Amino acid sequence: FTWLKFYKIYLLVSALKELGNVVAVTGDGTNDAPALKKADVGFAMGIQGTEVAREAADIVLLDDNFASIVRAIMWGRNIYDNIRRFLQFQLTVNIVALISAFVGACVLNESP
Repeated sequence: FTWLKFYKIYLLVSALKELGNVVAVTGDGTNDAPALKKADVGFAMGIQGTEVAREAADIVLLDDNFASIVRAIMWGRNIYDNIRRFLQFQLTVNIVALISAFVGACVLNESP
């Protein structure tokens, strides 16, 4: 949406957020700052970007390369999946241990 005026980008971000969407915005200029701030995730360019855009953004791309965004998303999804798997494993093990202790206490009439 680079062809839109900055206030239209801000309105678009606001409308998408009101509809319940997760919104990410990239920007490098002072006029992009309101949309960067309003978005769920704002990406600013570190080399070409203005100081205002970098301050308004959540993440600053140090190399101004959009491929960095793709790599960051891949890493983030991988970390999320690993945390989810770890929690699922821990919950499964702890629930089985709790059930075993409860059944053992009921059958043996003493604490295991």
